[in-house]
Amino acid sequence: MYADYSFYTDTYLGDALTAANANKWLDRASDYVDTITFRRLETAFPEVEADAIRVKKAVCAVADALCYIDTQRRAGAASTNSDGKVTGAIASISSGKESVSYATGGTASIYSAAASNTAAQDSYTRYIVETYLANVPDANGVNLLYAGVD
Repeated sequence: MYADYSFYTDTYLGDALTAANANKWLDRASDYVDTITFRRLETAFPEVEADAIRVKKAVCAVADALCYIDTQRRAGAASTNSDGKVTGAIASISSGKESVSYATGGTASIYSAAASNTAAQDSYTRYIVETYLANVPDANGVNLLYAGVD
């Protein structure tokens, strides 16, 4: 795991994870970052402090996203009311005359889209990693996102 809860709260300043669930999401995010970086971090973690911090921030950002996506997946899962009506995630509620709108298509957040579509989840989490790790080299000077042959 490339980032811990202390780094998450004190340096990254994250607030989506709790002490109870941080290890779960930070570990999964570390695995995802390893996949995107072709596992270069396992043997050549950046020695330059600024680059190491970028890696840790990438892990924290992916952990946040995975946690939000999971929360949305749980909240947005279709359920059946006692009267047999199938509902999804609630987008808005009005009190006068009881109006309830459900999130669909354009009204759903990026997390809703990612929760219901693994391609959207992969695209979003890859975007996060690329944002943090663009032009960040490993300890051997190879760009972490470089997919070519050395």
